[in-house]
Amino acid sequence: MTKNLFLVLLLTVQITFAQIISKDSNFASNGVAEIPSNSITNSYQMVQNSNGEIYFTYNMDVATGVTHGFVTKLTPNGTPDPAFGNNGTVKLPSEPSMTQIKLQADGKLLIFSLLANAQILRLLPNGQIDPTFGTNGISQEIDADHDDYFNSYEFILQNGKILVHGIRRGQDPHHTIYRLNADGNLDNSFGNNGSVTTQGNLTGRTFVFIDNQSNIISFSDNISVIEKFDSDGHPIANFGNNGTVQISINGTSVGDVGDVFLDSNNKIVFSTFQNNDMFRLNQDGSLDNTFNYDLQTSLGLPSGPRILNITEKDGYYYIGGAAGDSMYNNNYFISKLNPNGSLNSTFGYHIETNYDETGLISKFFSVTEMIINNNNIIVKGNNNIVKYLLNSGTLSTADITKAAHTISFENPVKQNLVYQSKEKVNKIEIYSLDGKAIKTIKNSGTQVSELPKGIYITKVTFESGSSISKKLIKN
Repeated sequence: MTKNLFLVLLLTVQITFAQIISKDSNFASNGVAEIPSNSITNSYQMVQNSNGEIYFTYNMDVATGVTHGFVTKLTPNGTPDPAFGNNGTVKLPSEPSMTQIKLQADGKLLIFSLLANAQILRLLPNGQIDPTFGTNGISQEIDADHDDYFNSYEFILQNGKILVHGIRRGQDPHHTIYRLNADGNLDNSFGNNGSVTTQGNLTGRTFVFIDNQSNIISFSDNISVIEKFDSDGHPIANFGNNGTVQISINGTSVGDVGDVFLDSNNKIVFSTFQNNDMFRLNQDGSLDNTFNYDLQTSLGLPSGPRILNITEKDGYYYIGGAAGDSMYNNNYFISKLNPNGSLNSTFGYHIETNYDETGLISKFFSVTEMIINNNNIIVKGNNNIVKYLLNSGTLSTADITKAAHTISFENPVKQNLVYQSKEKVNKIEIYSLDGKAIKTIKNSGTQVSELPKGIYITKVTFESGSSISKKLIKN
């Protein structure tokens, strides 16, 4: 039975190879840079400078019962930079946990870490401690800690100053935002003698952002509240009820979130764990009903995607996390959404299956961070940094519409791939769902019996140079 499969093509999000064409073989080892690890390694953040160099932070057990923080710098080709620290790595002077990193405009690095309290360390571009910051390169300690789920701690650069967010412990624990001056000392002109208290609590996550007007926004999931302060930490009275808005998602609370992101239009985009949903809020905190995310059912995956990272480039949202099995820990997931929340059909999605380059048990687990460049995407998982090359060419909507009626497959296929086409076919490339090229054919009737049963994606290239993508089911 012959069916025109274009109805389940790009526009219904069944494309997986899309713009991600391969790991960058010139980066580290076949596109994968290993984060140094042992039994209790935790990786936290990465940043990239304008030269394409990458810095990332992690903690590692270096002796029984002793944990140290580290910062490593990679060259653009993914190898440790010998000019930074000791062969590319700086061991932090204390024994911190949960380190984060920011890059100043002058190339200096700010390292945020939690020990008994929060503190900031500043490094020179070569990895040496900057003695002009704080006391011997370290800011004063701040009463800020993580929440009960080891989240809700961060720092943000604000016009040369530093916002620090975390839990103030004690008899009445609550979320607090502090501000440091450029020299690392507490800025007493901010809020109430240098700090602002928010409504978040220990049992939920709170995220802090700075919008385009330099206002400070706090988003707390378990109490479903947004708070907005001006740049100096004073509540903005005309936002909701004296600076506070209660969030309602179709009459319910937000629930546990995977990630929250403030986009270039000052709208808040966030993912939830309840149904692997995503939502967008307008600037006034109301639900944006023009944002239509419905990938849970339309992707056709066994489970997920569970979105743990959201970022934006050129008005499009890039999402990363985990998908593919009920435990969410074997495959990681990358995709691109249009500005209205629908899947970008040119990009589709990419799933990295449960393997690593040595064939051992997966170390990827899920995407926790992404850097989106013009021709590549760099993602960080649990123990790896992976660089994917992107195909800069795109297939226009006009080309898709024109090509929709030119070829049809016999589907499902059993022994031979039979097609009918009004246009001469140059080649048909068959890909697995994780984007690997499996087979290339040209003629109708070519045998494909060696393919295991399952779902594949084909890229049909015509002699005119145009191309389309179609789902293929092998029985």
